[in-house]
Formats: sequence, C-alpha cells, structure tokens
Amino acid sequence: MRARRHTVSRKPLFQSAAWRAFLRDMGLIAGTFVLGYGLSALWLSRGSVFSSDHSLPRVLELPEAQARTKLTNLGFRPRLDAQRTNDSFPQGTVIWQDPPPGTVLEPNSVVQLTVSSGPSLVAVPDVIGLNVPQAGKILAAAGVRVGSVDTLPGGEERGVVLATRPTAGVGRPRGAAINLVVSRGPESGR
Repeated sequence: MRARRHTVSRKPLFQSAAWRAFLRDMGLIAGTFVLGYGLSALWLSRGSVFSSDHSLPRVLELPEAQARTKLTNLGFRPRLDAQRTNDSFPQGTVIWQDPPPGTVLEPNSVVQLTVSSGPSLVAVPDVIGLNVPQAGKILAAAGVRVGSVDTLPGGEERGVVLATRPTAGVGRPRGAAINLVVSRGPESGR
C-alpha cells in the first residue's frame, strides 16, 4: 500500500484570519485617533470655527495703500492714526498698527495705522567763520557730513568757511552732504 501524503494547503498571509484581525484592530485604532483628534480640535477652537471673527494680519513695513487693501479685503476698517518720522522706513510705510498682529477681531473693527513721514531732518548748523576741520566736526556731531569744498578768493584767513549749501537752519536728512564755500585767503598783488 502506498502511503498517502497529506498536503497542508496554506493560505497566503494576507488572507489569514489573524491578519484580518490585525488590520481590523489597526483600522479601529486609526479611526479612534482621527475622531478624537477632530473632536478635541473642534472643542479647543470652537470659537474660531463657528465665529466670523478674524485674526488681524501683520501690515507693518507695507506701503500704506497695500496695508489698507489687505485690511479692507479681510473686513477691517483701516484708519490713519498719525505720521511720525522714522529713520529706518521710507515715507508712506506702516510703522505701527493697533491692535497688534494676531489679535482676533470682529468684522468691521477699526485698525489704527501709523505711517512713516520719512527720516527725521537735521538742521544745518551755522559753521560760518570756523576753519574746515572744526566745521567738519560740528557737522558730524549734528548728523550730517561735509560734501564738496569750494574755494573763493578773499577773506582774511585761509581755510575759513564763508558759506554753506544749503544755508544754516535748513533741514536735511541724517547723513546728507553739506557743501562748504571756503576762503583762499587774501589775494596778494594783482
């Protein structure tokens, strides 16, 4: 008699009951996580989900017109509060907003903007009658610098400032060049 060989039929791993149970359990865990995360996110931020309030964007360092457009498009009412000199930002740039960026506001809320009126001006100091090195030190202390130096015949002493361009008292931006007119001294014999 011949012995019969028993062949055990093996199912592929993905078709086994253990594998199906594992996949079912992983699906339940993933579903529970997603549902729990969604509910907790909704619970923690329900005001922002069901509210028409918006977070105020940052409009600092933007030109005034662009800042107004951005705020208006989000339903806010921009208002120009003031203009202030600012050495860091060019004229017409927003340098302050109130309330600050990130604040949650109701629609149609007013947002106050402060805009740069440009750099602060320095009054040109009166250096007439001083020699060029002294005049240069005084101009530097005031926040401006010596520009071109032109000479004219005349004056009792050589190297004395006869005039400034622009004249003393005129406002100039910090770092601007102030041109000097300096004497060559007395002209001898013609």
